[in-house]
This record gives sequence, structure tokens and C-alpha cells, in this order.
Amino acid sequence: MTAISDVISSPTPLPPDPVAPMPDEVARETERYRAGDVDGAREGLRALAASGRTAKAGAAAAALAGIELVESGPGEKTLLKALAQVAGGEDPWLGPLAACLPSMELYAALDSLGPDDPLAASPVLRGVSAHLTGDQGTARTALAEAVSQATPGRLEDDLSHVLLGHHLLYSGAARDEVEEPLTHVLASDDAVFTGYARYLLGHLLTGHDEPDRAGEMLTQALSDAHPTVRQDESLLPWAGVRLGELLAGHFELDCVVEQMERSGVAEMSCVREPFESGAFFTGVSRPALAGIGLGLFTGDMGAVRAGLQRLREWSDERHERGRALCLVLGHRLLADEPDAGRERTLKGLLDELKQC
Repeated sequence: MTAISDVISSPTPLPPDPVAPMPDEVARETERYRAGDVDGAREGLRALAASGRTAKAGAAAAALAGIELVESGPGEKTLLKALAQVAGGEDPWLGPLAACLPSMELYAALDSLGPDDPLAASPVLRGVSAHLTGDQGTARTALAEAVSQATPGRLEDDLSHVLLGHHLLYSGAARDEVEEPLTHVLASDDAVFTGYARYLLGHLLTGHDEPDRAGEMLTQALSDAHPTVRQDESLLPWAGVRLGELLAGHFELDCVVEQMERSGVAEMSCVREPFESGAFFTGVSRPALAGIGLGLFTGDMGAVRAGLQRLREWSDERHERGRALCLVLGHRLLADEPDAGRERTLKGLLDELKQC
């Protein structure tokens, strides 16, 4: 599999996004929670979440959301505030999940609970909570239980399957294990679930070096995620980044050729469009990579540098991802769309990034 260092030394297609480990400070607070000190863990996680716009703060907000989900319920304001912070960050796994969870109608997970049941009695809520707080063994068991109990054709069936698929992909499960629940969701008539399932399957197919199938899946995910289809923008920026990164590193994918034939647009217009979607729709979140991709097309190097700085503040890994995208897309723009003014600015940026 391609490494980011290989992309930077000689621009090649970007590899799938890695899963960032939970920072030690956050892990200590989640262990505190599992040991029974709920209030103490909440206090510690709130302090970490408020510490700045970094991967540590984002992971802390995600863990706090996981605690609130089973302690206070899906509609609790602290939960929604924590999810909004995670959705507005740069984590390519927790960010889109946090953005989409409020749209997934988690209240469906409560239908089978009695009036005296704790929220943790719901396997869906327990599974998502465990996933967000880093207890991946419990998450897998609980979400598999939720799938086994779900009634086909009802909302909790789609909910259980897409969340299990996310968890399995996040955890590095075998391909067939991941595909089964996500493919099941594709039969849904709800764009919230089909869009997220396709988004995840696009990541899976990219990792298995099937760019044409990945491009088709991510193009459909971007369509499902459009506000005119699903009434919110939660997934759109993330789907735009993931498709844009794929198209930046591959030439003449089937999905691009089809769009060119259907709409009569140039190839690079097809590559630009996903970044444009991700940068312009900002109601929920705006990953810096979307602004970087669009900035390269428009020649706005100030926006590109600002996006790279946001990624540097978040984590070294995200900054390297931003550098790699600049190099892949920048070299392609120089080769495909020569323009004297932009050529000077792009060459200056690429030379700068190769040395930093």
C-alpha cells in the first residue's frame, strides 16, 4: 500500500486515510469512566476538549459524546455540542461519523427499551458509546447484537448495519466482514444511510486498489449527501474530500469519463467539483483538505497555506496528508492545465512543500 512518504517523494495516488490512535491523555479519562468515575471522566474530557483545535481535543470531544450518549441520551445538549466539535475537526473517521449521527435518528435505538431501562441497555447506543470511548471489543459485540435483533425494513435495521460496518472498517476487519453490513444498507431508501454506507465502501475499495469501483461508489455517496437529497450537509464535505483525493491521483476513471460524456465538461472540472462541494457547503463542517483542493484549482495559495496550517495544528499526520494532496494535485494541474500565472505560484508552493 502506498505510504504518504512515497507520495511526497514522487507524487502517486494517496493511500486511504489511517485511523489515528487515541491520545494517552484521552485514554486515561475513558479508563476512568469504565472504572465507574463518570463525573470525573466528564470533567477531565471537557478540559481536554477545550484545550485547542487539535487531534487530542477532537478525540476528547468524541469520547465525551460517547459518555453522554448512554448517560444522558441522544438529545442531550452536551452530546450535540461535543458531536459538533468533532464534526468541525479534521479527523477523517470520527469527523464524518459525528456529523452524521444526529441525522441517523438514534432515537430508533430506544424503541425496544422499557421505561425503567438504562440507555446502555440499547445495544446500538452501547456500541456507539464504546466505539467513541475506545472500547472496540465491546463496540463490536454490542453492534453485532444490535444487527441480530433489528427488524428488517425498519429504521433500526439500517442504523445497526451502517454503524457496525463503520466500526468493522475502522477496526481493520476482513473485507467480507465489512462489506456484508454495508452492502445490506444499500437496499435502504434513506439517503442518510445509503450515502454513509457508500462513503465507507469507497474507502474500502480504495484500500483494495479498485479505484474505478471506489470512484463509482463515492460519486453516488456525494449525490446521496447533497442537501437537496437529504436536507442537511453533514456528509457532503467529507464525501467531497474523499472523492477529490481519489480523482486527483488517478487518470480517466470510469466515473470521470461518464461525467465528461454526460455533461460535456473537461476532466479537471470533474476533479475540481468534489473539492468545490466540500468547500462551499459549510453548515456542519468544512475539512481543511476541501479548501486546500479548491485553492489549488483557483490559484489561491493563501487559502492553501491557511489550510495546511490548520492541519499542522491538528496533527503531523494530517499535515502530511495535506502536503501529499498539494503535490499530487499540483503536479497534475501543471501537466494538464498550463497557465503562466498559476504555474509560477504552484511551482513555488510545490518546491516549498518538498523541502519542509
